[in-house]
Amino acid sequence: MAEALGTALGLVGAVGVLAQIFDGCVRAYSIFTTAANLGRDSERLVCKIRIEEMRLLVWGREWGVVEGKLEAHLQAESDSGNQRLRQLAITILSELHKTITDFNKLQDKYGLREELMSPVGEQMAAPKRTENSSAAGRLRNELQLRAKWVIADKEKFIVLLRDLKDYNNGLEQLFPPSRIKTLERTWTNELLQSAQRDLGKLSLLETASSGVYPQLNASASLKQLRINLDAQTTANFKPTYALKIQRTDLSFSDPTTRRSHGAYSNPSTSRTENVLVEWVEYDKEDLDARLNTVRRVDDLAKCIRSASNRHPDLHTLDCLGYTDDTTRNGYGLLYRAPESSSSSLNTLISSNGFRTPDLGDRFKLAHTLAVALWSLHSLDWLHKSFSSSNILFFPSAFSGSATKTTAVAASIPDISSPNLLGFDVSRPDGVGEMSVASKGNAASDLHRHPSSLNGMSRKPYCKSFDIYSLGLVLLEVGLWKVLQLYHKPHYTPERFRDKVVVQNLIPNLNSKTGRLYRDVVERCIFAREDLSGQEAGQLMEYVVGSLESLRV
Repeated sequence: MAEALGTALGLVGAVGVLAQIFDGCVRAYSIFTTAANLGRDSERLVCKIRIEEMRLLVWGREWGVVEGKLEAHLQAESDSGNQRLRQLAITILSELHKTITDFNKLQDKYGLREELMSPVGEQMAAPKRTENSSAAGRLRNELQLRAKWVIADKEKFIVLLRDLKDYNNGLEQLFPPSRIKTLERTWTNELLQSAQRDLGKLSLLETASSGVYPQLNASASLKQLRINLDAQTTANFKPTYALKIQRTDLSFSDPTTRRSHGAYSNPSTSRTENVLVEWVEYDKEDLDARLNTVRRVDDLAKCIRSASNRHPDLHTLDCLGYTDDTTRNGYGLLYRAPESSSSSLNTLISSNGFRTPDLGDRFKLAHTLAVALWSLHSLDWLHKSFSSSNILFFPSAFSGSATKTTAVAASIPDISSPNLLGFDVSRPDGVGEMSVASKGNAASDLHRHPSSLNGMSRKPYCKSFDIYSLGLVLLEVGLWKVLQLYHKPHYTPERFRDKVVVQNLIPNLNSKTGRLYRDVVERCIFAREDLSGQEAGQLMEYVVGSLESLRV
């Protein structure tokens, strides 16, 4: 990413003072983050610098520093009388640049020692320290010689890390407060994406972010867990005893449906808890397939445990474990339910008993759902059944309306706290074999990309298919109409998409939600099937940022 920004600056030229200082900071950071042959502990400390480097890079990209957008914004602020903001930005960037290019300061205050190597690998004496050597000169020397930085004093080096973090915090304060969280999600996703499926890099991210960036720490940990689970062979799989819940400890309101509410008599606490179950069926005669199914369910339960606390952006329920119901030939994923009843988004939209929620509330719902999918994808995790039927609200809108004080309030459903479920067919991204086919209802299949459905042309599932499904859910939220209203049995998936969704439904968003919301939906629907992980992340960054900016 640093190279890309450097190239961009070379093409367009440094636009204004801020762009020049920013370019210098990016180049100076690379002195540290390209260091090689470090010990394990030093690698962890350098990884901490990489995190701060990524924060700076994302900040610069979001503000359009290279293109001069930040300069123009701050100049407009100055013209309106707020000159302090521009000076603050220049001061912070200048101090950051000075901190990571001052050779004397790096040694005396921050505990670094530089060992210079000649191009042929011979060790050379460190250059004499001069007070008047310029930052440009130091950077030029660094390009000519291959430097190996040694962390001589770790306590002093931690002071450098703290200062770099403070500079980034100061720069981020130039954004409106509502943008800070999205900025954090962006650089977290970039770091996870850059690590790909390298367990060593993910482990470094986990340890380097411990106690400093809890969301990055939790995400790196969960991504490692998923990769390790994927690497296990089914032949060596053993069910996790702590996750198995006896069927006799459970009772359900309707055990015949794919999803139902129930009660769990927890033997360890002697208390009864509200639970929600989602059933995954198996063929009891096919032992190999059944083993694959229980392994998949066991892996899912491990990944979604304590999700609400450790991974709040996933917006899902905590998984308690799973049970085996031999009478229905199914494994049930059990979630801790906040209430004994719920309503799906599909039910709320299609019900004639409720009014359409305010547009601002629907914008917030759309943003929350986009964040959930983006967070899932940052873990290289595909949902595969993202639909309005798999988005739940607690308690049931019908029981919740009884507690409202006025008839008007009772007629508007509360959509402020959605929960994403339906993980029964989800899987890691990058797995070579074909996905497990969805066994959802017809309403869920309407949200699936035509290329992902059964048939000769069916393709392996990918992130762009999930993004397509998100686009259709956002379409339903914007129009407050369910897709089933417009579908006819003889429609092929391609015809429904091209003739109904694209030609008829999306244009209606202009008058309902405005042009930007429509653009977001279109970008999701038309996402290329061959998007790389980085491109999918950038698209989701645009979707989340755009939805966040919408105001009524």
